Amino acid sequence: MTKDEVLQLEKELSFDSFSNEDAYNIALSIVNRIKKDQLKNIRIRAVLDGEIVFQYLMKGKKGDIWLNRKQNTIERFHHSGYYIFLDNEENGTYEQYKDDETIVICGGGFPIIVKDEIVGSFIVSGLDHVEDHQLIVDAFREYKIKKVDAFIKGV
Repeated sequence: MTKDEVLQLEKELSFDSFSNEDAYNIALSIVNRIKKDQLKNIRIRAVLDGEIVFQYLMKGKKGDIWLNRKQNTIERFHHSGYYIFLDNEENGTYEQYKDDETIVICGGGFPIIVKDEIVGSFIVSGLDHVEDHQLIVDAFREYKIKKVDAFIKGV
């Protein structure tokens, strides 16, 4: 995946609205996928309007340092962590931040965008950073499809 493709995903996977319940449902779908696919356990967090609205550490996971660092990366740079990673790999844009222990230059954090404004972030940590990123992308995509289907059916 290229950084331009990641930028496109950030646009495609934006929402008209986003609630605490949306965060919960997306997080639950990620946890269920981890269990169904028998992947390694993860840490997961959803932040909305500066507040943690969902956080879960699966069995054996301790601490939230990686969640904090991935969240801080999105909040500082206003893009997904994977975009930041790819841009740094290509251009060295964020090289000066590699030793900053408050952020991390890797995937696994994705902005929650509502009507072209970042209102929060979704963070996964525990797998390879590309897999962390993909879990969020897949869950956002599936959730958007479900919301559209529910709207069409009048639910």
